[in-house]
Amino acid sequence: MSSIKNKLIQSIASLFFKLKGIYQLDHEKARCFWKSEFQGSLLKLIKNNKSKPFGKLNDFSRLKNPTDFQRLVPMDNQSLSEPTSNKQGIENSPARTRGITRVFELIAGWHPWPIFNSDWLIASNLYNHSISWAHLPSWLKRLSASPSEYFTPNWSGIFASADCLVTGSLDSLLKQRVESFPKKPAIVLGEFTGTEISSIKIVSSKIPNHFTFLPIWREAIGLIAIHDPKNNHMRFLANGDFYPELLILEKNKNLKRVSLAEVEKGMKGEIILSASGQVWAKPTGVFVKIENANTLHFSFQEWQGKVPKLFSETTNTETNQPPKKVAQPHLQKAGISAALARTASRTPW
Repeated sequence: MSSIKNKLIQSIASLFFKLKGIYQLDHEKARCFWKSEFQGSLLKLIKNNKSKPFGKLNDFSRLKNPTDFQRLVPMDNQSLSEPTSNKQGIENSPARTRGITRVFELIAGWHPWPIFNSDWLIASNLYNHSISWAHLPSWLKRLSASPSEYFTPNWSGIFASADCLVTGSLDSLLKQRVESFPKKPAIVLGEFTGTEISSIKIVSSKIPNHFTFLPIWREAIGLIAIHDPKNNHMRFLANGDFYPELLILEKNKNLKRVSLAEVEKGMKGEIILSASGQVWAKPTGVFVKIENANTLHFSFQEWQGKVPKLFSETTNTETNQPPKKVAQPHLQKAGISAALARTASRTPW
């Protein structure tokens, strides 16, 4: 009886996410969707932080649109992509839960086969030293198992942190799955922070040919983007929890902040993110190229230009005075080499 109940739950969940995923993917093809999405995200962040110290300092009551935001809210020089210190806070973050739910909706919309009709394995020591899925949404627990627990050998996918994938701790599990079911497809989701993006290429070489590898760009504020197997590029996640901008270094060395609702195809620059909790206009160290301005697909880029320092020191040799710091344009130095493998070429759907 229990087995029948579980299968019924899985079938209902699969159908629900399938229908919602197809609707979302179709809905997001319009440029007006992203403009509305990020405008709403910005207004939501401003509203929630008007009364906080940072909001009062920057007079958030005057902010009405992206232009006001770029003009009045400064960009912080400290990069967002740092080792996570508040692991417990992220584990219980509603923004993270919404992001994960959004990811599974998209996966269901991309793939015709029922991805929830067998176990999902959760392999993440990103938040705990032991392998655990406690930080994932409660609805997923009914459909998932941890590699340390009993699970069916024909599992549908793995949700893993970058360290588990890079270190090879899951290699034997992938090999076992391929040997037991050599033709059955599966999905491998991997979470990578901005400082881990360069290891995506390493991980992709370990994934079996008939599996789909979907890297996810994750930061402390939540999930930012996922690889789209249909277009072979990354795409931003629409969940209303962060406000992204593109920081462009123009030929005249001036820095220009552009809302993602206003970007054009071919634009290159560094992504800066704003979110609640006084995390405002923080550089990520991740450089991208906009591949499709309508759907906001992008590819990771390696910054080749000469990045100006935050401060340059000048010494007065005649008076032997201490060096003075002269402010320079603030562009975070970060070279990201993360050529994504052509996963679309080995997607069996």
